Amino acid sequence: MQFIERGKKMAQVKLYDYELKHMDKLRKLAPECMVLLKSDGSFPLLKPEKIAVYGNGARHTIKGGTGSGDVNVRHYVTIEEGLENAGFTISTKAWMDAYDACYEKARKEFKAGIKAMIAEQGLSAIMLGIGAVMPEPEYEFPIDGDGEVAIYVLSRISGEGSDRQNVKGDFMMSDTEIRDIRAVSQKYSKFMLVLNVGGVVDISPVIDEVSNVLLLSQTGMAVGDSFADVLL
Repeated sequence: MQFIERGKKMAQVKLYDYELKHMDKLRKLAPECMVLLKSDGSFPLLKPEKIAVYGNGARHTIKGGTGSGDVNVRHYVTIEEGLENAGFTISTKAWMDAYDACYEKARKEFKAGIKAMIAEQGLSAIMLGIGAVMPEPEYEFPIDGDGEVAIYVLSRISGEGSDRQNVKGDFMMSDTEIRDIRAVSQKYSKFMLVLNVGGVVDISPVIDEVSNVLLLSQTGMAVGDSFADVLL
């Protein structure tokens, strides 16, 4: 084992040499799996700079699917971490912290509801839990990050037992996501909508108002570093 020294959060993670080699290999391959769906020429950026980062996938980036679509790793690089590793300064840490608190509250309530349903109806915890996906919560936080560049990372978990559901916050965008993406697009001169998804999500409510859309997909443990490479 050796200590890895790439990024603040990874500094205390012990990884084997073969794990480091896998990560480096994946970082080089992952950009080839990303698709630029729409562009106005604003990207790539010439150098790292101050950037506003919004969306549920900014800090809670999804590296892969559920069940057999997932791989256990000691650590993976989120969008937030990848941008910081590349030298970007993120001006929306307060927004991410607020989302964390909102998400944890919604997650606890969602899990409590699942447990109550199991107890009341005598359902199988495995069968009910394996396909249970919490829709995105609604919230309202200030869109007040600094800089001229912004990204919004829209994430959706999917995989074994977790197909898209035709509801807001799953297959459809939530009202919060639609409102905030529109607000971010209007506020910043350079804006990109990043789709951190493994299955289809309907972005038709905002597609005409967004000039840059990247299908990031769910590209594994180096996803944040790979994204920063593409952004630059």
